[in-house]
Amino acid sequence: MNLSVKNLNKPSNKKLKLVADYLLYTFLPAINVFFVTVQPVNTEFSLWGSAVCNMLIALFKGLVKFTAEEPLNELEDDNKNL
Repeated sequence: MNLSVKNLNKPSNKKLKLVADYLLYTFLPAINVFFVTVQPVNTEFSLWGSAVCNMLIALFKGLVKFTAEEPLNELEDDNKNL
């Protein structure tokens, strides 16, 4: 897996894209609900926790776009070199 600007026009790695989509559309709302329920106990922790989680998940989703689906024969060639 290589991160490269050249991969922007290529299809993203499907496994990583699935994980990133799951994090973005399922885990992120759930973690935000958690931080909202904790807010009366500790407001500063809730705000920082929510901000950090949002940034990390958005960063991961953005980085996945710079990956590309690699053909199987390229992967087999890489394994032979090991």
